[in-house]
Amino acid sequence: MATAAAASASSSLLAPAASTAPAAPNALLFPSSVPSLRAYPRLLLAFRRPAAAAVADPQGAVLEEEVEAGQYEDDDDGGYEGGRGSAFTPPSRPRTGKAALPLKRDRTRSKRFLEIQKLRESKKEYDVPTAISLMKQMASAKFKESAEAHFRMNLDPKYNDQQLRATVNLPKGTGQTVKIAVLTQGEKIDEARAAGADIVGGDELIEQIKGGFMEFDKLIASPDMMPKVAGLGKILGPRGLMPNPKAGTVSPNITQAIEEFKKGKVEFRVDKTGIVHIPFGKVDFPEEDLITNFMAVRSVERNKPSGAKGIYWKTAYLCSSMGPSIKLNIKEMLDYGTDSSN
Repeated sequence: MATAAAASASSSLLAPAASTAPAAPNALLFPSSVPSLRAYPRLLLAFRRPAAAAVADPQGAVLEEEVEAGQYEDDDDGGYEGGRGSAFTPPSRPRTGKAALPLKRDRTRSKRFLEIQKLRESKKEYDVPTAISLMKQMASAKFKESAEAHFRMNLDPKYNDQQLRATVNLPKGTGQTVKIAVLTQGEKIDEARAAGADIVGGDELIEQIKGGFMEFDKLIASPDMMPKVAGLGKILGPRGLMPNPKAGTVSPNITQAIEEFKKGKVEFRVDKTGIVHIPFGKVDFPEEDLITNFMAVRSVERNKPSGAKGIYWKTAYLCSSMGPSIKLNIKEMLDYGTDSSN
């Protein structure tokens, strides 16, 4: 009896005394005993899981490695205590129409384009006559499309010795009417008008250009006018109309320069991505005329920059203004041009 009494007395001393006073308001907001984080599995994962895992498992599901490591106990249903499992992904609807096309660029094409591009194989390399024949078949726009050549060259135009800019005379013409303006003075004014220039002038024409006059396609200047034309660089440069000796638009022989551009002289240059774009006629030209003009485009080979290294030609394509591109066999193209020139 004495031992039982002593035990009851000691337990009463260890137990906290019951308080009859009401609980303080802050006791509800800030409890004295904070439960362990293991009671909140998702909160524990926020501290333990890496950021990548948290993104991969946004619903707060426990990683399999942690379950296998024994951090969480499996319940009777085969899950774990805490977490909501993986996210539910609803089944996607099957795509129809243009959305079902495998290539993204085809999803924005017109029905006309999707039909005509079936006439050629996208990865096949064609010879020049076959490519020009296909290009004429695929030109189905409501206007007369231009025939265009696009060459990707092994050039980086940010280096001075790898810049390419020149002209080529198309034997069969461009099929376009070119409006030419000439800046000159003295007796050459009458020569320019006699040669067929559409607009001829000197200081007064310069003032008109400064005022916004741009009703011309080519601007040819005599060398003695270049100091005055230098002030038009900001206006003419962005439009590609600034006279330049490499483009043939600065020449002492005004009459010859006008005749060449009227007959079909075309300027080309390499853009910042290393591609040369050259129009060489209209798709309604006979195939023989288009082949003749295209072979004249071999001046890209003759004007190879001194800084070009390695393989000069990368890829070559033909296309109409609104049609799909046709890949050319470069070796056959270069050999075909050599045979025809001989």
